[in-house]
Amino acid sequence: MNLPSAPQIYNPVYQSNINREIALADYANQKKNATVEIGAGRLVLQSPNGTRYEIKVDNSGNLSTSTVST
Repeated sequence: MNLPSAPQIYNPVYQSNINREIALADYANQKKNATVEIGAGRLVLQSPNGTRYEIKVDNSGNLSTSTVST
């Protein structure tokens, strides 16, 4: 996140905008000890040799993987 330099004199509008930017960035971060739901997104993991795998689940809860092209 790149925030602009603070003005020399307190400006409530500037501070409100900064607070909003920080809150939006914080909302986008994953939190420790919290449930993570991916929804329509993908879960891609990278193996030690650099191969990327997408993890999928079917309606019975079975997991499968497939390689992801780079």
